[in-house]
Amino acid sequence: MITENRWLHILGVARKAKEFASKMRPDDEHYAEDMFLLGLLHDLGYEFAETGQDHALIGGKILKRSGYRYWQEVAGHGKPEAADMTDELFILNCADMSVRADGKNCTMSERLKDIASRYGIASPAYRKTVSEINRLLSDPRWAKLSS
Repeated sequence: MITENRWLHILGVARKAKEFASKMRPDDEHYAEDMFLLGLLHDLGYEFAETGQDHALIGGKILKRSGYRYWQEVAGHGKPEAADMTDELFILNCADMSVRADGKNCTMSERLKDIASRYGIASPAYRKTVSEINRLLSDPRWAKLSS
């Protein structure tokens, strides 16, 4: 189920994705709009998932059935093992890791601390987030988004 805090997170991710898209493609307003929408849709699966672990795949399947262009990015977000990270998935993952659960902006380090406090450092969620953040920060595209 999508909670009130989840809605705040979703809106924060949408706004951050729009900001990052504008940095990646400064002269493409439509791209920024598309990335805002991607941010709004990225956690759709929480409404239908029995556990949070399945939310990305479930959301991606719903959006694929609806003909949404970036359904694969929704299905693959938050998965550090993903082989190919499109610009859109990179933007989404960076935005997701730059917005706390309450929708407020944060650094990726702060986001990791938030996840540690909620799930514990021995949790799969924490370990996955460490891998995801390391991958994002080592990607050359991060320099453009963080400037």
